[in-house]
Amino acid sequence: MRTLAATTLETYATVANNFTLAARNNTLSNANFTGAPLVLGSAGAIDGESFYVSSTYYSYPYDEYPSLGLVGGNLRAFDIKGNWHTNASAPFPGYEALSWATSTFYSSPASTAFSAMMIPASRYPVLAVNGVYNMWYLCPSDRRLGQNTVYYNTTFIVSSSTHISCYSVTLNLVPV
Repeated sequence: MRTLAATTLETYATVANNFTLAARNNTLSNANFTGAPLVLGSAGAIDGESFYVSSTYYSYPYDEYPSLGLVGGNLRAFDIKGNWHTNASAPFPGYEALSWATSTFYSSPASTAFSAMMIPASRYPVLAVNGVYNMWYLCPSDRRLGQNTVYYNTTFIVSSSTHISCYSVTLNLVPV
């Protein structure tokens, strides 16, 4: 995986496995070049299938899927033992982005909308959906012990009590 800044946009549908995602704030100064580490935060389950959303490690301090891979546009998550049963679904505007599903009983086609892009002034490749990399937002939760979650193409979310403002982020692919 490249770690040097590019002079033009370069797009890749497949990159080496063993990376993780980090949300780098686009509106305020950052403490580092990497950004806030992201993990797969719990989003529920049904018989035979578990669901996740990409959340900050700070708001969901568990990392059951420490490694990701990008193969043919499919964003995959690998568990601690290196097993792959978890795929990301392509985000829809205004809904939780980077929703993930895990199942060993059911199979469905995985999204091929994801790519990695090298952009100018970035130390890491960034995650894109259908070639768009600058529509990610990090939205805090107003619930007690809620997860700060990544959304796609929305600047606010509606909670039960108010509108919550989100801030623009770039999702870095950071080698593990």
